[in-house]
Amino acid sequence: MRIAPLKPIQQKPEILIYNPPGTPIYRMFTTFMPRVVGDMVAFPEQKGGNKYLWIDHLLVFQKRFGFGNKFLDFAQNLSRKMGCGGNIRLTAATTIYDPTRPPHEFYRKYGFGSNNKRTLRKIDRAIKFNKHLNYKTTPKIEMYYPDNKKPSLIQKILTKLYL
Repeated sequence: MRIAPLKPIQQKPEILIYNPPGTPIYRMFTTFMPRVVGDMVAFPEQKGGNKYLWIDHLLVFQKRFGFGNKFLDFAQNLSRKMGCGGNIRLTAATTIYDPTRPPHEFYRKYGFGSNNKRTLRKIDRAIKFNKHLNYKTTPKIEMYYPDNKKPSLIQKILTKLYL
């Protein structure tokens, strides 16, 4: 009598992301907390000859568990899959869901950049000195990933002087 070899137990994935067919909606679930932990609405767009994944809406209900990073990692892979080369754009704004913590710091730590250099300096200073941004004085800005623009020598010097 032969006994079939035991198959190794595969671990369940930590998160699952569901996309209803034909929609730009992505919903994140966890396997250890059986509930929805976030939503994202994203679709490919083209601006100035560059293709990118536009994130229209990104909301994570359980903060400080890494779900936001996982959603952005997923968005980066989705961008590559859709032919956008991993490029992502979004608008960082304070929402009614968490008015005390604007998402700007989170996106900047992930590697997002912006053409709004004044606000970026403000965000960078807040990160450097471990201060949180004020939702009343932090404007809504468009941000992009990856931040491919290398700073010039003058920008590097000014950054060191003022940060």
